[in-house]
Amino acid sequence: LAAAAGLVPPRNPAHNVPADPAYSLAAGVSYVVGQPLPPCWRWRGTSFALAAGASACVAAEVAATDHAHALEHLAPPRNPARDVPADPAYSLAPGVSYTVGQPLPPCWTWRGAGFALAATASACVAAEVAATDHAHALEHLAPVRLPRNWARLSVAEQLFVLGDVERVSRGEAPILGLSRTLDAEAQVGAAHDGDPLMSAPVAGATGAYASNWAGGDNALDANYGWMYLDGWAGTATRNADCTAAGAPGCWGHRDNILVDAAREPCPSGGCAYVMGAGYVADGAGGGYGSFSELIVQVVGARPALFYTWRQARAAGARP
Repeated sequence: LAAAAGLVPPRNPAHNVPADPAYSLAAGVSYVVGQPLPPCWRWRGTSFALAAGASACVAAEVAATDHAHALEHLAPPRNPARDVPADPAYSLAPGVSYTVGQPLPPCWTWRGAGFALAATASACVAAEVAATDHAHALEHLAPVRLPRNWARLSVAEQLFVLGDVERVSRGEAPILGLSRTLDAEAQVGAAHDGDPLMSAPVAGATGAYASNWAGGDNALDANYGWMYLDGWAGTATRNADCTAAGAPGCWGHRDNILVDAAREPCPSGGCAYVMGAGYVADGAGGGYGSFSELIVQVVGARPALFYTWRQARAAGARP
């Protein structure tokens, strides 16, 4: 399984990263003789002269490179080379036949001669957390710590916590919190077994958003699928948008969760994300629930949030 977590080359910035601090002459800018110039240039009479070896020039260039490196740290992490099967296996395996009475994975139980979902059973949750911890270990990330009130959280709140645990564990800023307006939008997606769309306006929204849908056992299972079973796996591929190895849709759900506001185009700087999530019990059929999330970029004003990462941390959530 260690090989399954082999990492592909990092993705490139969404757009150019201007040098900060600016160390060289700016294209298209006129300079008045005698005014201060960037540190890699100086005046020679009424003309410019390069000062590439000056200590101030080198220091500014290093500082600009350090600034770009800091933004790279916030970029969505590299994706696994292939799916990471859940270990331990907590759910029914596609294509596997089970004989009545034989032991089932911990998120399912027998009900007569049929299967019944046991999504809230402690053994199910423990196995899902252990599988997520295993996937984290392959990426050299810390184990997951769910908030102490996990069982009392709504499914939307659970999806939000998991998304932020995945983000913060990789050095990204957390999504700020859940909006009831966006929850309602996400619920429409869950009800229709599809990615939700953003149609209702929320304060500060820039128009940029990402959305995910999954059928699954519970929030932990939906998150595991989005984060670790979203690549190409031949005939076992679960991501319908991943049509071949290296196709653009591969790992798209994971990328949506890990998208970074600092790297996406932002109208005026200081962008962040807020979220909505939806759930329909047995909405995907066969006992599986329907899960959705809607992640929206905002800047300036923030919509009203009813549950936040600060609250989750106060209850013990940690990456």
